[in-house]
Amino acid sequence: MSSLIETIRESVIGSHDAVPGPFGERRVTYADYTASGRSLAFIEDYIREAVLPLYANTHTESSGTGLQTTRFREEARAIIRRCLGATDDHAVLFCGSGSTAAINRMIAVMGLSIPCNLEDRYQLSDAIPAGERPVVFIGPYEHHSNELPWRESIADVVTIPEDADGHIDLDRLEAELVAYADRPLKIGSFSAASNVTGILSDVRSISIALHKHGALSFWDFAAAAPYVSIEMSPDDDGVDGHLAYKDAIFISPHKLIGGPGTPGLLVARKELFT
Repeated sequence: MSSLIETIRESVIGSHDAVPGPFGERRVTYADYTASGRSLAFIEDYIREAVLPLYANTHTESSGTGLQTTRFREEARAIIRRCLGATDDHAVLFCGSGSTAAINRMIAVMGLSIPCNLEDRYQLSDAIPAGERPVVFIGPYEHHSNELPWRESIADVVTIPEDADGHIDLDRLEAELVAYADRPLKIGSFSAASNVTGILSDVRSISIALHKHGALSFWDFAAAAPYVSIEMSPDDDGVDGHLAYKDAIFISPHKLIGGPGTPGLLVARKELFT
């Protein structure tokens, strides 16, 4: 493991570069991995030498290059499924830029948004009875990517505060789930970790609580994905373990080391697309 880590460390592009400053040239010390990872030489070399020479439009399977690029993409989907404990019952979508694009895609797929120009012109959302609106529960330390899209949707947004230890207050979540029990669609969309403090959410307990009350369990792993294991359908023998699954997750792969240039990632149960 140590040799692997050292290989990765030595492959970070720019890790030995120096930049001029007020005290002369200094070696680059990169300390912003929460915002974005850095490129790795061996990944960029592989793309340049093995992928780009065969690159073509993935929708053009009548050519050898188009077919190969399509297979590269499907192989990537298979690897992602394996890494995330997903199955053929899960859709893997590459979307735009980071978790923001993944969340927006999920909102669009579920029909929870109205085009801004139509909303501004006709106030269409005002015609939705309050009791028929979806409700989305979010946490106290959401990135804008997991808050603004929901607030711009047709859903009511309920923020669950912190408990005394700084985690998502499970008792308050349970109370709000009961209060909104009659809503036709309930969604919990929480960050798996704060991108400011790094505090981890209790993904298992929250997912179980959501499913007990008929709510969907969505997770923004933008900050957490490089550092934690992710299981869409964990093999959980504990109490209520069968309810610990995730309905959808959002990932910003560019935050992983070697990830710059990658699209956002949405992994969700296929049932949500029908």
